Amino acid sequence: MSTFPKSALCALALSIAAAPAGAADGPEVGVPARLPGAGPFLFQTAEQSRIKVDIIAGGLVHGYSLAFLPNGDALVVERGARLRMLRNATGPRPTLAPNPIAGIPEYSHTPHLDLSDVLGIQDVALDPDFAVNHLIYLTINRPVGLDAAGGRITAATVLARGRLDGMRLVNLSDLVVGEAKVAVGGSRILPGRHGDLFVSVGALSEGDIQSAQRTDTIYGKVLRVMRDGRIPSDNPFVGVKGARSEIWTFGHRDPLGLAFAPQTGQVIASEHGPQGGDELNILLAGRNYGWPNATYGTQYGGSPLPVAPVPPGTQGPTLIWSPSIAPAGIAFYTGAKLRGWRNNLFIASARRGQINGTGALIRVVFNERLEEVRQEVLLGSLHQRLKDVRQGPDGLLYALTDEPHSVVLRIAPAAR
Repeated sequence: MSTFPKSALCALALSIAAAPAGAADGPEVGVPARLPGAGPFLFQTAEQSRIKVDIIAGGLVHGYSLAFLPNGDALVVERGARLRMLRNATGPRPTLAPNPIAGIPEYSHTPHLDLSDVLGIQDVALDPDFAVNHLIYLTINRPVGLDAAGGRITAATVLARGRLDGMRLVNLSDLVVGEAKVAVGGSRILPGRHGDLFVSVGALSEGDIQSAQRTDTIYGKVLRVMRDGRIPSDNPFVGVKGARSEIWTFGHRDPLGLAFAPQTGQVIASEHGPQGGDELNILLAGRNYGWPNATYGTQYGGSPLPVAPVPPGTQGPTLIWSPSIAPAGIAFYTGAKLRGWRNNLFIASARRGQINGTGALIRVVFNERLEEVRQEVLLGSLHQRLKDVRQGPDGLLYALTDEPHSVVLRIAPAAR
């Protein structure tokens, strides 16, 4: 993994420190993002009856991703910074290892970054054969250079693979390397069922909003590669001149959640719209999902609703949210312990309607054709930005918050 020159970083720090805030920046609006105590918290729900929510780990900073190991431990990403080990995550006394996992590229020496410049580790996922090979996959926003015109760091989103050896990652190698852009965003990894990987990459790069519509770049796309980085021969852009052959779908804004639907086996993606117009999409190979030419949302600060949110040649979403819910990680529940929620989709929501402190866990019930039947908002009274949700190997649900003091939550049936 390459290292960014420190001399360039120092020069950039001075230019950013002297720069005024952007015109689009306004005062933060919201309610205090403060947990109402140490828990456990009890909730009455629509179809699962009473649930108990326990805080099983704290001491984290801006949690982004959660991945369970076969032995019940869990990996937790502190976005842009570290990969942590939560020992005995599914047991009665989980313990956060005091030191992060070594061997993870980190760029904490990069001072005074613009708020939209999130460098370093993003997502983590286990190889389906982890119990045998101990391989894990990471997405990393790697600094590359400086944008001379804007005085900002350029970075590339990278999909990498390494082997977890105790508390150290070894043999880390690149599988996919994106183009250098200013302000690259988030990403997610979903191991497939045929030796492949799906990787979603946002298109929030400044000054290049149309990159989501171009097939010569990975941004604003969902990619599909084999676990060793090879390109599947049936990818839709294989052999297309000038196109990245890793592309599976395009026209995405900020797709921060990926999961397989148990009803159909299709890949489902959650996606941030602008102001309103957050989406849930069924991913179909080669389809254009429209961004930035098609959206149900408006610009931040207000603008008219689009006249034609799904123009010809665009694949429309299966579900939208307006007001927005800032959707991130998603998971379909397929376990037995929360029977009332079987095959329901859970979406980690950071906030609702641009109001901070209103994050929640959104539960969606679908029919067998993946058509929405009803929704329920859960955990809203905890006032947390939720960033990821996973089903644990114990058949319970786990959620991760994105706060300066992030926590891991365990969701279980409450004792009657």
